[in-house]
Amino acid sequence: MNIFEFEELLGTHISTFETTIGNEFENKLFGETFYYTVDEFVKKDFFNIKYNIMTISKNEDNMVRSISIHFREIINKQFYDLFVEKYGEPDHTYVMSNMKVVSEGLYKSDDGFSSNLRKREGDLVEGTFDDKPLAIIWEKDGYYIQAFLRHEQNISEIMFSLDSPPFNVKPNKEN
Repeated sequence: MNIFEFEELLGTHISTFETTIGNEFENKLFGETFYYTVDEFVKKDFFNIKYNIMTISKNEDNMVRSISIHFREIINKQFYDLFVEKYGEPDHTYVMSNMKVVSEGLYKSDDGFSSNLRKREGDLVEGTFDDKPLAIIWEKDGYYIQAFLRHEQNISEIMFSLDSPPFNVKPNKEN
């Protein structure tokens, strides 16, 4: 299996990224973030899961800070096992525990859009892939890999980043 190594593009100029990924992707700029997408019917393969959207963030010198690959499904066990084979066991696997709904409501906009909103709270604890994690983090030499899994929405993403993960709290230890 030939896997593209996104981590090799971290810290390079954005033009290197654009040259490397080819011309199938359409570049859309949102502020300081580049959003790349390909036609719905053209999909790329990454550890046997298809994707057609990437997000790239860069610094003020146009150097790539992070690359996120967005999937329209949850990362499955086969993906996880192949990823671990390449990158090693993760340093952290965070799952939510003691979840409770603290507020709920219905949002309605003036243009007719409505959505059910639910605020939840819980504890962030170490777990395993089988525990349906919220995030999995690999701390590599000079970069990080972060997997974010949104089980209820059936979407996930993998981010290769020069910056440390966004979790600024120490997880609770599960007894």
